[in-house]
Amino acid sequence: MHLLRSAALATALLSLMACTTRPFQPSPPLYTLWAKPGVNEAGVRSAMLGCGFVHAGHVDGTTMTSDDYARAQLCMIDNGFVYQDRRIVCTDSPDLPACANVPRGKTFGTDPDFDPTLLKRRPSRPPAYTYWSRPGTDTEGVKRAMAACGYSTVIEPINTMLLNDIAAAELCMIDKQFTYALPANALLCKNPPALPACRNRVIDAVRCCAPPKAAGQR
Repeated sequence: MHLLRSAALATALLSLMACTTRPFQPSPPLYTLWAKPGVNEAGVRSAMLGCGFVHAGHVDGTTMTSDDYARAQLCMIDNGFVYQDRRIVCTDSPDLPACANVPRGKTFGTDPDFDPTLLKRRPSRPPAYTYWSRPGTDTEGVKRAMAACGYSTVIEPINTMLLNDIAAAELCMIDKQFTYALPANALLCKNPPALPACRNRVIDAVRCCAPPKAAGQR
């Protein structure tokens, strides 16, 4: 769980949102996951765009934040559409701002109601500011530096920031001589997708970050 902010998960987060429960199958076009009596495909696509989806076919973390995606799903439900897949994002990510008032016992999909206590048992994730350090800089200094580098939040930026913006903020922190508490391969610029902020950027993996973990080490 401590690697939630790793590049691998950040990259996959939104690309799997449309189909969070079938991780090894290609996600179907988003518009096929919504239905409303009397509304054809063109109507579904139009409603999706009206609800904030940037594209009715596919989105990922480069085009929508997790929170915006969840908000768009809730908008579709409020407009009378039925979700055809197993469960919406708010089922598994109640910590998103958009999900604050969503009933915890509902999936709004084809899954049966889930047990809300299962979510309460999940280990809490360390806030993002705990991943950065610099000699002589206290916690408040880290938070100020993160804000100056473009982080929209110092707690859980993957929820409310696009991947390219996070990548740019990470590079800014490295430029300010902060050290990342995870190995370099957890940085967005060390993993796909090829983000604009990462182009032509060489990262000193030894100086920027924690040493790589040995095989089998947690």
